[in-house]
Amino acid sequence: MLATPLCRCICGSSGRSSSDPFDASKALGEDSRTEFEDTPSKSPKTHHRGVLSYEATANQPLRGVPIREEPLWLLSSDEEVCSVNVSLYVNGISFKHNGQELSFSFSPFVLVRNCKFQAITRDGIDLSAFKCFKVSMFTQGACFYFGVREKSDPEGAQAAEDERSRWVLDISRAIRLVTQSLFPSFDISCDSIAEVPQTHTRLMAGYLAHHDDAECTSVLYCELHPQCEDRGRLIIYENESCEDCLREILITERSTCCEKVGISCSCFTVEEHLFSARSLAERKLWLRAISNIKVKVQNRAPSPTVEETKQYRMAIDDHVQSSGCNEKQAAMDALLRRRQKKVDFPAMPFGYSENGFLGFDPPPEALDAIREATGELLRTGFAVEESLPPEPPDVGDPPDVGNDPARGATRPQKIQGAQAAKQWPEQLPACAEPGPDVTAASQPGDQQGSASKALEKNGLIGI
Repeated sequence: MLATPLCRCICGSSGRSSSDPFDASKALGEDSRTEFEDTPSKSPKTHHRGVLSYEATANQPLRGVPIREEPLWLLSSDEEVCSVNVSLYVNGISFKHNGQELSFSFSPFVLVRNCKFQAITRDGIDLSAFKCFKVSMFTQGACFYFGVREKSDPEGAQAAEDERSRWVLDISRAIRLVTQSLFPSFDISCDSIAEVPQTHTRLMAGYLAHHDDAECTSVLYCELHPQCEDRGRLIIYENESCEDCLREILITERSTCCEKVGISCSCFTVEEHLFSARSLAERKLWLRAISNIKVKVQNRAPSPTVEETKQYRMAIDDHVQSSGCNEKQAAMDALLRRRQKKVDFPAMPFGYSENGFLGFDPPPEALDAIREATGELLRTGFAVEESLPPEPPDVGDPPDVGNDPARGATRPQKIQGAQAAKQWPEQLPACAEPGPDVTAASQPGDQQGSASKALEKNGLIGI
């Protein structure tokens, strides 16, 4: 079986490079290898905070050494048929075409399946003589067709078929392994959480990988509820604690629910949402349960009673046990890079008050950098909060002013550094003349001033 060498490539120390940036503790937390507590009557133990999100792009580095490397025929869209040496890695494939080395990493939303062509190219090549298969990265808009050419001997057709089967199975296992590496350890649960009232009508719940966009895949906790008022519900949470609800998908009589066709493919769709289960057995369970809810909605079935809900849960739990959905998976590193959520910074740099003054004393290690970037103006700024320079008597219209009741002092409101220097050319103290760095940091819309850079360098911005 291929599973053993695959696991050794990513789990064993012998197959792991010291420069490999992936690490299980970074992807799932330091306690990612600890299994969840089986306490259905209480809130389950959560091993991560927020949403588990991963990069889903196809340009991520391939892991380890090739687990299979053999020549195949590449069939391109412009009727070109050429021989390429294909290398299958634990998380992707690579081959050389027209002198260029191409590599593509897998995500949970990749499928492989057999295909057949009945055509002759413009160069006279009969494509029916090839046992073909395709690797479809359908969320990336890429699809590759490979083929094994039949030999002329009597057993050539069967040999080509066997070779294609081995390639298809090996690729499907690699895709499934990438998918499973993203999931935390969990069991499909039919029990509600006593402390969370909205889970009391739960039929089943578990993690699913969700296609967010072409660059991001998130592992979300999904909970299926029975029909109520002519619709069922699929509720999506951040994690199994069910504290933060992200979205609710309604299951109506017109809802679409279908699978993606591929060898051992665990992908399926509910409405416009694309999911991938941890295994093929779990995908079948989810589709069967959602389809049953849809049928009940179509037939205008009433909301189930408490006793009927218990019977539904028992039926699902029996199927879970018989199908092996909750079989323990080997612990492994995540085979996709962890994606960090973007931080929405405020308009004013972190640590500044609304009027542009530092709202706290910077740490000692950052004070020198702040002084270097802003000169002595910030030091004057600390004093200006209690003592402002007098207004110039004969320089045009004065700027707008406002009263600060908290401090009992009148101060300028949102005055640009360059504007203040222009209006009060002779009244600024000598130590407060705005240098080029301060002026640059004070221009409208400019968030890359030296003061911000100094704060970022010392850990005050971007944390």
